[in-house]
Amino acid sequence: MTFSKFVLAGVAALALTACGKKESDSTAPTTQSSQQAAKADAASPLDAEFRLKDAEPIDVASLFALMPADSRPTYESAAFDSGLGATVVSGLRFADNDDGESVVIERAEFYGVDLEAIERVKNAVDPAPDAPFETVLQKVRFLNVKTEGFDQEEASIAIGGIEIDGLAIRQGGVEGNGEGDEGARFFNAVNLAGLYFKDVSMDAESADAPLFALSAPDIRIVGVGGGKLDAVIANDLEYTVTQSPETLEAMNDVMGPQAALLMSGPLKNILAPDNQRTVLKSFEWRGVDMSGLLDWGLKGEAPPMEADNLIDLGDITARDVESFIAGRRVATVEEVTMTDGDFTWLAPSSIRIDTKGAVYDLTAYVPETEEAALKALRDNGLDQVNGDGYMEWRWNDSSGVANLDYVATTEGLADFSMALDLSGLKLKEIAKATEEGEAKPVAAFGKLNNFTLSLTDEKALDAIFALAALQMGGSPEDLRVSAPAMIRLSGAQFAQMNARLPDYIDAVADFVAKGGTLEISANPKQPLAFSDLQGAGAAPQDLPDTINLTVTHKE
Repeated sequence: MTFSKFVLAGVAALALTACGKKESDSTAPTTQSSQQAAKADAASPLDAEFRLKDAEPIDVASLFALMPADSRPTYESAAFDSGLGATVVSGLRFADNDDGESVVIERAEFYGVDLEAIERVKNAVDPAPDAPFETVLQKVRFLNVKTEGFDQEEASIAIGGIEIDGLAIRQGGVEGNGEGDEGARFFNAVNLAGLYFKDVSMDAESADAPLFALSAPDIRIVGVGGGKLDAVIANDLEYTVTQSPETLEAMNDVMGPQAALLMSGPLKNILAPDNQRTVLKSFEWRGVDMSGLLDWGLKGEAPPMEADNLIDLGDITARDVESFIAGRRVATVEEVTMTDGDFTWLAPSSIRIDTKGAVYDLTAYVPETEEAALKALRDNGLDQVNGDGYMEWRWNDSSGVANLDYVATTEGLADFSMALDLSGLKLKEIAKATEEGEAKPVAAFGKLNNFTLSLTDEKALDAIFALAALQMGGSPEDLRVSAPAMIRLSGAQFAQMNARLPDYIDAVADFVAKGGTLEISANPKQPLAFSDLQGAGAAPQDLPDTINLTVTHKE
């Protein structure tokens, strides 16, 4: 049983255990458990006992007989618990007889299954995309779930509990009338109040990829229906990426001998750390809406460029994020947010990402045995660097104007900012050109207005030369004195290519020597078409004039 087969088996089990009263085509069912689960600081629904009043026993054999023959599970026992109002199945096993792989569920609790409703879902004749929803159960709980017999190239999973809450399925099921996109049919046919996980542990390994491990005591997916998702919530989520000797060797081969030399020195953990671990105290993703895109998927058609309101990614918030390198904490971030995740057609039109309250300890990248490198970083204050930053993208499809801004500030290290202004990106014009056979419509209409980049040094250059001295020998002061001369000497050979180049080289050399601020900007006299930029690439010596490039140093 490959991992993909396991997922499909899970989907089949969900389809059989679907339940609920008829719901709105675009609104997920709501239950008392889902209302609780939507609160990030509330306990998991799996932490509370659930009881169903006036429940009746379920014929488990008849329930599983509705599944395809090659997907039917085996089980050890089944009995009705009148106190819970649930039919309890022990030793439930979904197995692949061909390779010995299986998913084992120690205990399954089925609440309020309606076999007649399942029959109506399965046996609907010529179901339409708007066929009515049927309820087949109120809740299912799988306790102590694990995989068995998977080799090292597969994912190994253990889950303390899974709860399927308030699932409703259209008559005709996820296959529907068989038309349109398979994924669109699934999300159109399934309405789910919630899917909750407790004590999740997963790891995946292969010969040519790092080992990936994930654990979380509490993950919840709340309110799925009609192409909308109310919330994804995770508490105390943790994941680890561990490089194997094979993957590190592959990196060496790709990066070449010079980079391989760095990977054997004190900077190795910056380029390719053996082990990276990230912990998120809380994660919330709310308000996803792809209902507009779902409508086109059901037709099996790509949405035309004039179609709008197709995608809204909602808002994401991660709090108290910690990153570790080889067990040593390298960063803490109070909050990371993504807001305004709006799209026009299939392109992002508005998005902002903010990082607040970050503290970095760059000594974590250096092995504890590298005492000189650690001292160099500490002497330059890089064992506690405070920083914030944001990235913002805005695009108006009517005016064709787009702006990208990125700012990162770190106290005592360096500040970085970048701004990109574009024009000519009018969606109607691009759509018309596409219809007329234009192969690269964005390049044909898009224009560069201006570009600016600013880097302000505080102690970043000091630290760089201190580390470079450890790698290359000599003192940081001597290296920094000699570096500008080497930059000017190396750049002299390019001076004849364009009269602007010596000024650029001098500005970079002065920045390296004195610190301060290095500014790079492109301000063409008129908005410059992307196609002209591509043409300039054939003659790189003309590019500085084409974009009116300037490089300046300010002390």
